Amino acid sequence: MKTAQELYNERMERVKKTIKLEKTDRTPVVPFGDSFFAVATDLKLSDFVLNLEMSNKAFINGTKLIGDVDAASGVCSAAAIMGTIFFSNIKLPGRELPDNMLWQIDECQSMTIDDYDTIIDKGFEEFQKDYYSKRINVDFKILKELIDNGTQFDKNMRNEGYPIYMGGKISHPVDYLSGGRTMAKFILDIRRMPEKVDAVMEIITDYNIKVMKEELKYSVDPLSVFIAMGRACPDFYNPKLWERFIWKHLKKITEAVIETGITANFHIDANWERALDYFKDFPKGTCVFETDGMTDIYKIKEKLGARMCIKGDVQAAKLTLGTPDEVYNYSTQLIKDMGIGFILSSGCSIPPNAKVENVKAMVAAASGK
Repeated sequence: MKTAQELYNERMERVKKTIKLEKTDRTPVVPFGDSFFAVATDLKLSDFVLNLEMSNKAFINGTKLIGDVDAASGVCSAAAIMGTIFFSNIKLPGRELPDNMLWQIDECQSMTIDDYDTIIDKGFEEFQKDYYSKRINVDFKILKELIDNGTQFDKNMRNEGYPIYMGGKISHPVDYLSGGRTMAKFILDIRRMPEKVDAVMEIITDYNIKVMKEELKYSVDPLSVFIAMGRACPDFYNPKLWERFIWKHLKKITEAVIETGITANFHIDANWERALDYFKDFPKGTCVFETDGMTDIYKIKEKLGARMCIKGDVQAAKLTLGTPDEVYNYSTQLIKDMGIGFILSSGCSIPPNAKVENVKAMVAAASGK
């Protein structure tokens, strides 16, 4: 039997080679899970989000439960601090919600038009401090616990033989502004005051790049940097607006990640088919296109398969409503059709009501067992 360190090294090499579009012994599988691990290990969601030590154990035990996984998507729940990304209040199980209800982003207008001027005048770091403490319900106790114990949580996962797929994270400025202003008002803002909004997005982008580079200094064996951009879908904007307010900043973020020598992992929500050609700008083997199933994975393969790794895309509906045979067959077909440079994964996060046997079937398809 292989030791945890031997498994760690084997899995790390398999994922790294796949990202570089090199042939490996088999397709790696890296499910993207959070709340599912709580349900699968009989942990209340309230404990999962409010007790990070219990959350870390659920991630580890849940990852071991589902089979021969090649890397962990995370090490504990970040639900309690999601407001720092979306500039919105978060409703949590065990706090505003029943113990086993999934957390929710409570989007309402918390930012004003004057806040654009404040960010321009004082910078994003100073604005964040005031915003988090006075306007939204960031749980600073959990934030401190994550900062203090995050390194140990990472180590606990690695000690079980699992590399950590996301060695760092960086958010596109659209998520902050469309959350704090609301999506509807943000769309009006980029029409009514485009120069000001663009300037603010540039400030946020530069600050986030700086923070990302600092955080990577403390990351052990980072495989990728998770690029979050939930509100960046090109179907939400006309092409000119998308190029100016989304792509320009996404390209700058991506180039900064690539400069660090770490893989840029695009977490792609919704349908990006009309923007696929833009991603040809980046050097071969430096990025991963992680799709949630809304973008046709075969079109991604056609456009980008020769340039970057593709990750996905067993959809939530299949994992919750399908049978193990259906999931296994779909996953097996993906592996066959995608070929070299493919990481099998769930399409976005595994839902909390996914059937454990279905998730196991997805993982088993990678090894053919």
